[in-house]
Amino acid sequence: MEVRDRVKGLLRELIAIRSVSGEEGKIQEFIEGRLRGVGVPVVRQEVTEGRFNLVCPSDTPFVVSCHVDTVPPIDMENAFEAKEVGGRIYGRGASDVKGALSALLTAVELFKERHPEEELPLSLAFVVDEETNSALGSEKVVEVLGKDKLCLVLEPTHGALCVAQNGAVEFSLVVEGESVHGAEFEKTENPIKVCIKVLESIEDKLSRPVNILTLKGGEEHYLVPKRCYALAEVKLWQGERWGEVEELIRESIKEVRTSCDVRYTLEDAEDFIEFRCNGLLDPLKEAYRRAVGREPRLDTMPSWTDAANFHRAGYECVVFGFGSLKDSHTERESISEDELEKMTFFFLELFEVLRCA
Repeated sequence: MEVRDRVKGLLRELIAIRSVSGEEGKIQEFIEGRLRGVGVPVVRQEVTEGRFNLVCPSDTPFVVSCHVDTVPPIDMENAFEAKEVGGRIYGRGASDVKGALSALLTAVELFKERHPEEELPLSLAFVVDEETNSALGSEKVVEVLGKDKLCLVLEPTHGALCVAQNGAVEFSLVVEGESVHGAEFEKTENPIKVCIKVLESIEDKLSRPVNILTLKGGEEHYLVPKRCYALAEVKLWQGERWGEVEELIRESIKEVRTSCDVRYTLEDAEDFIEFRCNGLLDPLKEAYRRAVGREPRLDTMPSWTDAANFHRAGYECVVFGFGSLKDSHTERESISEDELEKMTFFFLELFEVLRCA
């Protein structure tokens, strides 16, 4: 069977296994079975009751880490039934990040078929809980992996080697006012309009857009709502500290004149991170050149990833993977056959680079 058909078939199997955050058990058992089937030793690490990471340890400092959980279907119909259209495979997790997972597992199996007596020249980590704010899987897996590692974190980066990661301040707003009959809306302040005004004030103060993740308020009944809730975030760039940006957010809220009660809560925050990657970047670049036939592009990952936890643990990090981050989590989530094949060859070349080092 050709590599392309092999990795496509495996991706179809992975998409069919529902692995929404908190429900990762079945996919971890599947991964464990595939690895043990080719003689790769696997260790389970409990994260919370009923949830576990998988680690394939080695004596080398190199690690590839992949999260196994996905977001729910949301607007994607038949999200766990892979569909192939125009050379692309659609399904929940196709790009984030089961496409990379299928390429990695296929490469491991091919490597063991070619070198049955050799151990993998790097460690593997398959972690749970990435698609939540807690990210307990990557936080805990360092206890098994140990110190001073060089970690490739798999995420959809359009094929770029990401050597930095944007930070963010995530916050919620609750705006409450006096509810009145809808026909006399002029006699009160509408909390929804006030909430929007507050978000616009934040944008003006920071000179950047606010990403509104949730905006809830109002009923179908004919009255001005009493309450509005918003969950939002702002992105941080190189040189910015989240504490300083958050203080500006608080100031901008105070500048909005309103009779409504506005309550602000900091939900999560992370500074912009420039990864240490001196010992990691060269082998990744060489593997990319061999597999893809051109120089890799270096970039910044616009989203939080498990690399933040590995960075805090003192690891060198790079974030990488083919596929579109923009379309991930949406009904358009997909990955192309070409990307799957290139990623599989990338991992095979990386194994060869490391085993010959």
